[in-house]
Amino acid sequence: MNMRQRSRKLARRQGQGMVEFALILVLVALMAILTLAATGDQINLTLQDIQEAIANPSDPGAPSPYTCPGGSTAVLHGHKYHCQ
Repeated sequence: MNMRQRSRKLARRQGQGMVEFALILVLVALMAILTLAATGDQINLTLQDIQEAIANPSDPGAPSPYTCPGGSTAVLHGHKYHCQ
């Protein structure tokens, strides 16, 4: 095998490796997009809860008719009820 053949063979291997790497990146990006699309609303609501808790740390929230396992009343913070 002469030098040119070796060089071509090596270039093909590197090209194949780059294509495989690109396919893996595309699959990872697709999974990230699908995950964010499926959970985006919940993540947004949770971030709003965090922002509200930081902005109003002394706000106890609204009482709820729901009771917690310990018998206490749940408190509404953002979009979730929390037991205290």
